[in-house]
Amino acid sequence: MTAWLALIAFLAGDPEFLKGQLHLHSNRSGDSDTPPADVVRWYASRGYDFIVFTDHNRITTLPSTPSMLVIPGVELTQNSSSCTPPPPPGLRCLLHVNALFVSPSAGGIPWGASNGTSRDAIYRRALDATGRMNGLAQLNHPNFHYGADGPLVARLAGEGLALLEIANRSWDSNDVPDDQRRPSTEAIWDAALTAGANVYGTATDDAHHYFDARVAGVRGEKVFPGDLGFVMVRAAKNPPAIRAALARGDFYASTGVFLKRIERIADRLEIEIDDRSPGPHHFDFIGAGGRTLSSADGRRASFALEAARGGYVRALVVDRAGRRAWVQPTRVRPP
Repeated sequence: MTAWLALIAFLAGDPEFLKGQLHLHSNRSGDSDTPPADVVRWYASRGYDFIVFTDHNRITTLPSTPSMLVIPGVELTQNSSSCTPPPPPGLRCLLHVNALFVSPSAGGIPWGASNGTSRDAIYRRALDATGRMNGLAQLNHPNFHYGADGPLVARLAGEGLALLEIANRSWDSNDVPDDQRRPSTEAIWDAALTAGANVYGTATDDAHHYFDARVAGVRGEKVFPGDLGFVMVRAAKNPPAIRAALARGDFYASTGVFLKRIERIADRLEIEIDDRSPGPHHFDFIGAGGRTLSSADGRRASFALEAARGGYVRALVVDRAGRRAWVQPTRVRPP
């Protein structure tokens, strides 16, 4: 199903939107103190319907609870001091891919042989490992040490990459660089979409701290808290349905804005805010090259698809507190 057909189905009745987390860590990562069972309990207390464990180079499996699905995944973590092209001075080649919805194997991570030190080759090694585990691939924090740019994301999208973190809410993800010569993660997404890639944008926590977040902050630690970024997926509440919806773009990403309706009606795309999100809201409809095609304010907005003919349109919704929701791109056929 194409993204726009998925949009048509958003309000066709059940299933409803499910709140989910695609990037989180436990003490099995080595950089968090929280046991997996406590991570599950923490997210369950905050109304999540599903989470995917993504510990570093380790697949964490836990049973689901009556209220929440617990799904196995892994952050395929390749860290090096050198790669091609090289990182900026003082930075490293920290190239990470989440393999989501994996089928764990007794042999651990099925890494293949290294095919060189190019960024393309390093990321492809992770994509190949994801495929061997029957997983869904997400490229993480592209601006973390400036790991990936738009052209690279576009190339990988043709080789199995499905998802791109456009809003990783950890303090060091660098979604909007201080160096204005470098693109934001949204601009990287638009560059890949403009090049014709089909890749969907996600918002995530990359959480490492949970019940211990306040104490860690008091100790002067850099805190990686949770429930700051998530996805809202329209699917039945079972892992195959959620995975399929993510793969076809039947979801939106959010840092706190909730949407009630995303629908294509004839030649228009319509979006409406959910009652859980107080107004006002600002809507930007964004097309090829990251250009804003239309804007509106209020609790609902409509966009004439003719204005994006031959390209794509995606929507960004922002509330007065700065919380955001990203609607996935809709391809619009040329005349």
